[in-house]
Amino acid sequence: MLEARLVNNARQAPVVHVIGRPGWFDAARWEAFNTRRERLAADARARLVFWLDGEAIALASRSAPDLWAWRSGVYAFLPAAAPGAQPAPGGVRPWPMPSPNDDGGVDTRSMAERSRRVAEIRAWLEGNPEAPDELQSTLVDELGQLLFDLRDFDEALAHWREVQLPLYRRLGYAKSQAITMGRIADILQVRGQLDEALRIRQEEELPVYERLGDVRLKAITKGEIANILQARGQLDEALRIHQEEALPVFERLGDVRSKAITLGRIADILQARGQLDEALRIRQEEELSVYDRLGDVREKAITMGKIADILQAQGQRDEALLIRQKEELPVYERLGDVRQQAITMGKIADILQARGQLDEALRIRQEEQLPVFERLGDVRAKAITMGKIADILQARGQEDQEPPPA
Repeated sequence: MLEARLVNNARQAPVVHVIGRPGWFDAARWEAFNTRRERLAADARARLVFWLDGEAIALASRSAPDLWAWRSGVYAFLPAAAPGAQPAPGGVRPWPMPSPNDDGGVDTRSMAERSRRVAEIRAWLEGNPEAPDELQSTLVDELGQLLFDLRDFDEALAHWREVQLPLYRRLGYAKSQAITMGRIADILQVRGQLDEALRIRQEEELPVYERLGDVRLKAITKGEIANILQARGQLDEALRIHQEEALPVFERLGDVRSKAITLGRIADILQARGQLDEALRIRQEEELSVYDRLGDVREKAITMGKIADILQAQGQRDEALLIRQKEELPVYERLGDVRQQAITMGKIADILQARGQLDEALRIRQEEQLPVFERLGDVRAKAITMGKIADILQARGQEDQEPPPA
């Protein structure tokens, strides 16, 4: 009956919406629908839009995998976070679509899963070059974000500049263009090109959000500007921006995740100034509980690592070591984040070295850090690790022994 109605309606309209009571599409009906997909595609020459809740989406992907693979996109229609919050254009945003500039979601996929998704998206885009821009935009956006998450910065930068920006210009999506420019600034910032990153934030992002009245993205961009100022050593101005121009906005919008991130950045500055007790209080009392509630295991692990940094600076090495081994490392191992694993192992080696356990510290640096940074092509991290290996050899009285070749 459903198939007949879809075919009949598709003869009369270019788009057919399928809206039913929750639970009607059970596993058996999805499986039956999956077996009819080829005939349906041939007979119903229209776009089909299914309105599903989260449970039905999960059920469809499991019970009708071939049909699900044909989807053009999945969109979540969300209410504003609080009075005054700005919805995405048209009230729609891709799902799930976390972004370095827009912290509205948590991507829980492992690095291996993200790599597989990159291959899947690229195959689809290459196989569908004539697909409408509107359909490509969701996948193009996700691909850029995945490349960034995988730290493939050259590929991400080329994708954003050569594919994503031209696509959004053709579609006339001003906000999406500004967000993409912000992502380009993210990479420039990581690479130390602070002047150009700051110019983009101030000249190509902020004016767009101000014109559109998007107070949340404006506050996020202000926070990124503060991060650049902090990297330049302008701690007072960076702290003022976080406290006066970003934090009050997130509090007013009820955006608990962005508020927690901003508090963490305030703690970073306090920590850099030596105000360790207040930085520790913020991390333990105002950050951790938010990430726990949101199920954001990565941000929780990062925050635990920063707590360990403070404890280590205060001489509490045993407690810091326990956090590194029990609450940081297992998360990065589970996520398959080899870079963060290597960084955390290096901090464990720092503690062991301070304790005089030079042999184990040396083993970690040579066997568990250096090969990772070499494989990733992270020249700076490799050089730092080589320097620390040299420090250990010197402490052991092996000044004449050369560390492994760079």
